Amino acid sequence: MPYPNSPFSEKMEKLILQNNLNNCDDEIQNQVYLEKTLKWLCTWPKITSLRVNTTTHTVDDVIKLIEEEVRKITPHDPPPKIEVHSLFSDVVILHNQMTKYLNLNKEINEVIVDVHCAASVLRGAHIFAPGVIGMLPGAAIGDRVSVYADLLGQCKKGFNKIYNYSEKLFLGNGVIKMTRRDLFGNDLVLSGVAVEVTDRISGCLSVNENLFPIGSVLLQNIPSSICIHALKIEPDLTILDMCASPGNKTTHIAALMTNKGTLVAIDKTPSKVKVLKETCDKYKAKVHVFEANSTKLLDKESKISKWCPDDGAFFPACMFDRILLDAPCSSLGKRPQLSNKISEAVLKSYVPLQRKLFNTAVCLLKPNGYLLYSTCTIALAENEGIVAWAIKNYDCLELVKPDPYLGEPGLLGTTLTEAQRNRVQRFGPDQDIDSVGFFFALFIKIR
Repeated sequence: MPYPNSPFSEKMEKLILQNNLNNCDDEIQNQVYLEKTLKWLCTWPKITSLRVNTTTHTVDDVIKLIEEEVRKITPHDPPPKIEVHSLFSDVVILHNQMTKYLNLNKEINEVIVDVHCAASVLRGAHIFAPGVIGMLPGAAIGDRVSVYADLLGQCKKGFNKIYNYSEKLFLGNGVIKMTRRDLFGNDLVLSGVAVEVTDRISGCLSVNENLFPIGSVLLQNIPSSICIHALKIEPDLTILDMCASPGNKTTHIAALMTNKGTLVAIDKTPSKVKVLKETCDKYKAKVHVFEANSTKLLDKESKISKWCPDDGAFFPACMFDRILLDAPCSSLGKRPQLSNKISEAVLKSYVPLQRKLFNTAVCLLKPNGYLLYSTCTIALAENEGIVAWAIKNYDCLELVKPDPYLGEPGLLGTTLTEAQRNRVQRFGPDQDIDSVGFFFALFIKIR
C-alpha cells in the first residue's frame, strides 16, 4: 500500500496546501490531517457500491444476479459479503475479496500500464488496449502475466523488456488477450481488453454493469447516491440537473421521481450530451436532455421556458423545485490516486466557474425549493469556500443539514461557523463510508 514518501505524495501535498486544506489552527495537527488524507487518497476502497435502477428492477432480483456473477468469479473460495445499505435500499455493497484467496505470485511475463489504467484495475477493471505501455516480446494470447504500474511515467510506449525501475507497482496477475502486434503496430485504433485481470492486490472483483441485464444496475460511489437522496426528490416536481453527463445522478433522480414530473438535464459538450442521452435511454429515465451552457440558462426577459434541440434551453427565474449542481471540479477525491499532474492554474480555474453556475442555479430555483451543490474533490476552496461565499452573497438561501447525515463536518479555514460546518457533508478519511472523496451542501431558497 502506498507511498507516503513518493513523488505523488509530495505533489499532492503541494496542491492541497495551495488550496488551503486545513482542519484546525494548529500546524502540527494540520500536518497530521494532511498526511492521513494523502495516505487515504493513495489507497483503494475496500468495497464496490452498485445502485439498483428501481425503475426497471427490484433490489432482490439484482442481488441474486450479483451473487451469481460473484460465484462465477470465485468458484472455489468463500464469496465476499454482499449487503444492502442500511439506510438506502437501492444501494448494494459488494465487499472486496480477501487477498489470501488470490494468486498474487509474480509471473515471469510482465505488462506495464499507465497510472490511470492502474487505478481502474485496482477498482475492478480489466486492462484495455490504450492503457498498455510495455509488453515482452513473444507474449502470446492466453499467457499468464503480472501487471505493473509505471508510477512516474518514465516507461516509453512500446517498451519490450523487463522494466527494472524502483517506482513500479505490482497490481496483480491476469491473462493476455492481445499481442504486441495488436497493441503497438502502426496506425492502429486501439480498443478492447488487452489483459483480463484475474487477481488484484486490492481484492476488488471485476463486477460491472455489462454483466447484468441492460439498465438494471450502475456502478456508483455511495456519496453520489446519498446526495441525491438528500435532495428530497418526489414525483411531479420540476427538477434541473445542470452538469449532468454521464447521467448516473440524472437517472437516480428519475427513479426517485418514478418518472413523474419534469426532469431537465444539461451538458454543454456534444460528446458528453451523447453519453448522457445514451445513459438515460439505457436506464429508462424520462429526461429532457439539452446541449447548453449552464451558466447561461437564465432568460431574464421571459416568463416561459424555451426548449429547442438546436438552440439549447433557456428558462425563466424561479422555475425549478429542485436543482442539482454537481459542479465541474478538480476531482482530487478520486481513489486510488497514483499520480496527479494538475497544475496550479487549472486548480484555481474551477472556483470562478463554480460561482457562475451557482449564481444561475439560485436564480432558477423557486422559493421553498432546494439546491444541492456537490463535488468529487477534497479542495477547501471548491467546497466549504463555495458554501461560505454563497452564504455571504445570497441572503435568500439557508443552509440545511441533510438527513441522514453520514459524512464528516466541513473543514476549518473559511468563514463558516461551527454550526454551518456541521450542516455540510464531507466524505474523507475520518468517516465510516469507505468511498471516494466527496462533498455536498444542501440549501433551501427561503424567498
